[in-house]
Amino acid sequence: MLSITRSFRFEAAHRLCLPHLTTEENQTIFGPCARIHGHSYRLEVTLAGVPDIHGWIMNFSELKEIVHRHVLSEYDHACLNELPDYRAQLPTAENMAKTIFFRLKPHLEGSHFHLLRICLYETENAWATWEANHAPCP
Repeated sequence: MLSITRSFRFEAAHRLCLPHLTTEENQTIFGPCARIHGHSYRLEVTLAGVPDIHGWIMNFSELKEIVHRHVLSEYDHACLNELPDYRAQLPTAENMAKTIFFRLKPHLEGSHFHLLRICLYETENAWATWEANHAPCP
């Protein structure tokens, strides 16, 4: 099995806070992340499969268009807390990686390839990964 990965960048703001807690309680749990702040995210999308007759799993241009249409057009320069994806869950790197995986999965399944992994880098030193072998999303 062969895999390909395409990297993307986007800017977004978020705040980690639970609405049923006080400001002080949120700051105790989430520290500085309880305040609105931004990140320069790096998103890696990995497909796995068998190359087609042209020798590729998917044209990188096509992959770029799909990711832009289904993720980046909504996430880039957004306040993530305001997006429908994060009204019922915090926009942590972990939740974002899982959510992006399931946003892209229906668009990145073909006869000879599938979406293998999403890696979302919140900083160069901190990231979350969601892989296809995880349990199905609730």
